[in-house]
Amino acid sequence: MDDATRARAEEELTAELIGGVLWLTINRPDASNSIPYYVRDRLIEQFRDAHTDLAVRCVVLTAVGERHFCTGSDLRVRPPMPTKPEGAPEFVAGSAVNMMRTGFQQLMERMQDCQKPIIVALNGTAAGGGAMLTLAADLVIAAETAKIVDVFGKQALIPDGGFLYLLPRIVGTHKAAQIVFLGDTITATEAAELGIVNRVVPADQLHAAAEEWATRIAAKPTKVLGWAKKLLHDATEIPRTATLENEAVFIELNQGTDDGKERMAAMMEKRDPVWRGW
Repeated sequence: MDDATRARAEEELTAELIGGVLWLTINRPDASNSIPYYVRDRLIEQFRDAHTDLAVRCVVLTAVGERHFCTGSDLRVRPPMPTKPEGAPEFVAGSAVNMMRTGFQQLMERMQDCQKPIIVALNGTAAGGGAMLTLAADLVIAAETAKIVDVFGKQALIPDGGFLYLLPRIVGTHKAAQIVFLGDTITATEAAELGIVNRVVPADQLHAAAEEWATRIAAKPTKVLGWAKKLLHDATEIPRTATLENEAVFIELNQGTDDGKERMAAMMEKRDPVWRGW
């Protein structure tokens, strides 16, 4: 990414760390908060770095405005392509697969693998890749006016970005099939009933509600939450015996953390613990 593109990415996806909470805000309201490749790549970087950054204890992803959270990829902005040998076709076998694996699929995996809790503050319409971002979060607080739109079926497209991996794990297979096959718009209230959204609030209270949850999470023992997040995601992927083994390993590891020692000290001293995050 050249300097000019990097500057655009930083303007169109702002990142601000406040009190242990990393606020990521999509800032492209004139483009319905659709994201070009360089904003997508900046999101990937931010979630990758948050995973190991001890200063980050929670992440909030939201967007500017009240109409759109994210409407997926901005296909009008094409990424630079490497120079091809003379006579080579525009696309060769495997190139489309590589684009998918390094695009929204990678973004979804970065969110799932980031061992910091991720909150989506859903301020408006989430469509296409925006719906994926919503499903990939750990917690979702939605404005009453927000909605989720499955645009794939209406455009004769296979849902991408891990949408079909995430959706049935949250709502169940039959409900997922209904959403994908019918393509009906899901209101914030309906999304809460389905389990996609944790909480619905008036639009003017969205930031405060997200801030309140994020602040509470940031004050908790970060390593514990990260390991718990991994166990939650692994629960639908690996056998019971492997899950129980991982659980035991993480419990032992937690005993050696500063927060694990603080828990014991606070209990013995009959005081509230002060969690440091490591």
